[in-house]
Amino acid sequence: MKKLVNDRMNPWPCIKGKDIPATIDLDPVIYNYAPTCAMVLDIGCACGKVSIPLSKHGYSVTGIDINTDVLELAKDSSGPDWSPSPSFLKGNATALPFPDETFDLTVMQAFLTTVVSKEERDRIIREACRVLKPQSCLYIADFGQTWHSKIYRERYINDLPVTKEEGSFLACDEKTGECDYVAHHFTEKELVFLLIENGFEVVFFKRDTFVTRTGNRVNGFVVVGRKS
Repeated sequence: MKKLVNDRMNPWPCIKGKDIPATIDLDPVIYNYAPTCAMVLDIGCACGKVSIPLSKHGYSVTGIDINTDVLELAKDSSGPDWSPSPSFLKGNATALPFPDETFDLTVMQAFLTTVVSKEERDRIIREACRVLKPQSCLYIADFGQTWHSKIYRERYINDLPVTKEEGSFLACDEKTGECDYVAHHFTEKELVFLLIENGFEVVFFKRDTFVTRTGNRVNGFVVVGRKS
């Protein structure tokens, strides 16, 4: 029987950095929305899978995450081999420690899937909007609901009494059956309205296929919103 410990709803500050999944590759479309020498904020940066490539392209990148261990891994991975190298800070996406209109681009890659409260997702998008300069963009890549998959169809249905939101499910340890964390898969409508209700207009939308931490292939979306 699956067990859900209360703090599994938000375990991310305590998970070992090496255990945090990072399976989605950066979509090249992002470079169409990043001005030359842009200041970029990578929200939920984890081990730097997005921050480091963007920095190598010459952008001034700041990565922010609530997990201290993963930030140390990101710093170790970035190295002094290029300039400017990314900076990594501890912080909460619901209250970003930056002034209004600081950045030219904000990025959330496989981050919103870990946010299991709709209200919190709204706050996060509003914060991303606040720290963006006028007419600048937010890039999102995240997992989509995959009802044609028997595995995920059963998870969405069976875990609904616990998660209270369609598309959310318990990501469990395959050996112990205990819940590692709660994840959310989005619909197209969810992502679009998440942006347009919190200060953005959608300027790019792409359906894709992503691979999860367990090797499953699921639907995915790449979305770019411009600050209204």
